[in-house]
Amino acid sequence: MRRWEAGRALAALASAIGAAVAVASGCGAIDGYDCDEYLECDVINEDGTSNGGCEGTCVDATFGSFVQKPLLVWMGPEWGSPPCGAALRKARPEALPVRFDVLHAEPEPHPGCGPCACTPPACALPAGLSVASGYMCDDGPGETVTPFEAPAGWDGSCVAPGAVPPAAFGSFALAPVTERPCEVVAAPVPREGELPGDAKVAVVCEDGLGMTPCPNGNEQCVVAEAELAAGWRRCILSEVDGDYIECPAFEDITGPRFSEKFTFWKVAYDHRKCTPCACTETAPSQCEAIVSTFEDAACGDLVASVAVPENGSCIKPEPGSTLGSMSAAWRVNAPGSCAPSGGELDDDRRVEGRRTLCCLPEGT
Repeated sequence: MRRWEAGRALAALASAIGAAVAVASGCGAIDGYDCDEYLECDVINEDGTSNGGCEGTCVDATFGSFVQKPLLVWMGPEWGSPPCGAALRKARPEALPVRFDVLHAEPEPHPGCGPCACTPPACALPAGLSVASGYMCDDGPGETVTPFEAPAGWDGSCVAPGAVPPAAFGSFALAPVTERPCEVVAAPVPREGELPGDAKVAVVCEDGLGMTPCPNGNEQCVVAEAELAAGWRRCILSEVDGDYIECPAFEDITGPRFSEKFTFWKVAYDHRKCTPCACTETAPSQCEAIVSTFEDAACGDLVASVAVPENGSCIKPEPGSTLGSMSAAWRVNAPGSCAPSGGELDDDRRVEGRRTLCCLPEGT
């Protein structure tokens, strides 16, 4: 039976049978209170006991190193955190809970960074020839230029990209041998920081009902569980930083205990990122090839064999020669080496201000 229900019932009874009932019930026997005042302040529980003026639950008030008042707490993902006004099932404008603090759970362990890797360096054969009708690769006015290109990934075997007649075959330029550098091997990017919406917080609100007295001076009034909205708890909060804080466990506590422990932080985030992967040359490549040109399409009638340096070269064939095919072979094929770097977490992580929440067990 709630306070107002007890007050109305007993007040009606007193009006009906008069002062005799007042004397029998002890009205007037308590210094400083008359009947109306006593009945108005008392809250009668279903079992007939009195809660004094507390319309919620009376709990032990020996909080030790905790904030000296119970608080209303919601714990869950940050994206779904509610306002303090949502703590009570039925809104009470005169007793609206207000924000006390927001705490943060320690971030989940970072999954780490994938290892960095590099493709090996390699020597690549020339991409082919550029045939000019002029002397020594002259491509000036009136001269023609005919490409004579090797296929992609050419391994040097005989190829016949076309046929160049003597009139168009005045000289030819060899593309240079190339050194293919090592490159970063693409890998899945690990997550950086917390997963979206996964950060957990504790919304801590001050009970707007105020400090209502309980019959026992060592107890304090807290909101009844039945009045709390889903997901809200009644808790106390440590005032100091430390991993040694334990929930109150005094032997003389007979009522509900703030026994369920949760740890949060004033500041807690993990925005670390994986540093980019890179490849650094540790030994240079040495690459040199010999390219041979032929008049026929089957690499049979040799025109010229030329050692191709890294910057290429220009060759003048014998007058009247034709170009029908080419082949290549390595003189020096010694790729260098390289080393990967990166793939490490930076230090953008911060966790400080440890706080302990001790909550009443659900159902008490």
